[in-house]
Amino acid sequence: MLGEKYLKEVKDEVREFHNNLVKANEIVLKALEDCDTSEFDDAKKYVNNSTVKADEIDNLIIKILALYTPEARDLRRLVAYLKITGELSRASTNTRSFIKGFLAVCDLVEKSLITQYLVPLEEATFKCLKLTYEMLDIEDVDELKDKFEEIVVEEHKTDDLYDAIEEELLKNYEGNYETLNKVLKTVRKMEKIADRTIEVANLLMFYKLGGNLHNA
Repeated sequence: MLGEKYLKEVKDEVREFHNNLVKANEIVLKALEDCDTSEFDDAKKYVNNSTVKADEIDNLIIKILALYTPEARDLRRLVAYLKITGELSRASTNTRSFIKGFLAVCDLVEKSLITQYLVPLEEATFKCLKLTYEMLDIEDVDELKDKFEEIVVEEHKTDDLYDAIEEELLKNYEGNYETLNKVLKTVRKMEKIADRTIEVANLLMFYKLGGNLHNA
């Protein structure tokens, strides 16, 4: 039987990885609210080397699978964590890409658009990340389902806000397709982070509750 200490080690590594992503996006949200891009440097510290971190966790999981024979639920948990690290790594890359992209286009975006649309988009994205992080330590079935539904609601908000931003930008930059493309590409990175949280939440539901993967 697979020792609980090994499962705890993996969970602690995943929790730390996820928490760093939460912290990075919390700083990004504050930076957007304050209109102070200098704060982005602090955010980047939490998501740098995310690929290396993901590889370390994956290697730990593979080592455990090679040395032990996990029972069905433990095997589900390890496989879920293996996939979760991939999603967290991609979300970390999306965060870095948003920071880099926004620094390049911030002067092209009106402050009113940032306040009205971009801040709420990052706020919903941050909530998705925070709620998913909380799911790591929840075992109660009803509470898990409630958290999952909250994440779905917030993720849908990011879709709606992205559509609203796209509509506003089309009005403001009609004919200026180069600028339009740059800004939309940057904003899309943030919306993609929320998409990743749905995948993470889905995987957590799968390993904790069993059965089929849930759909948003």
